[in-house]
Amino acid sequence: MKALFFLYDGYVDWEISPLSYMLSVSDIEVTTTALSNEVVHAGNFRVRADLPVEACDSADYDILVIPGGEPAPVIREEHLLNLIRAFDKQDKWIAAICGAPAFLASAGILRDRNFTTSVANEPEYVDYFKGMDLSETDVTVSENLITAEGNAYIEFAVAVGKELNIFKDREDELETVLYFKNQLRG
Repeated sequence: MKALFFLYDGYVDWEISPLSYMLSVSDIEVTTTALSNEVVHAGNFRVRADLPVEACDSADYDILVIPGGEPAPVIREEHLLNLIRAFDKQDKWIAAICGAPAFLASAGILRDRNFTTSVANEPEYVDYFKGMDLSETDVTVSENLITAEGNAYIEFAVAVGKELNIFKDREDELETVLYFKNQLRG
C-alpha cells in the first residue's frame, strides 16, 4: 500500500506526524509531494519533497493525505486540484485535517458529503464552504473522505488507520490511541 502526503509552505507538521509514523510502521510506503522541491512547515523546518505534484499519478497511490496550515497561498494551484480530483474520481482515500478541507472545497469534491474543518468560519475560506455539510464532530468519514479538526490529530490518524486496515484488531487500535495519549504508563 502507498500513501502520498502533499506538503506546502506553512503546513502543520504535528497534524500528520502521528499518522505518518503509524503508516511507516505498518509497512505502508510514504511519499511526499509539493509544488516546489522544498517547503518550510509551521515549525520552521525545511523539508525536501520526494516528487513535484505534477509528477504524481493518483493510480500509483492508495491515499492522499493533506495537513492543515495556511492553504490560501496555494488553494487554487491546478496541479494540486487536479490531483485531488483524480483521487476522488478513482474513489481513493483522501485524508485532510484542519485547513486542508479548503483544498477539497476548492477542487469541488465536497459536494453534499459531510466534512470537518477548523477553518469554515474564517473570512478567507467561508465562501469555499457556503452551502456545504459541515459536521460538528472532530473527525468525519464520508465516502472516501476523512476530514478532521486540527486538534484531533490523534483521532484523525486512528480514523485513517482504521480505514486502511492497519490495526490487527480493536485492542491494537485502542493501544495505539493510549500510546499517543501517553496513557500506557504502568
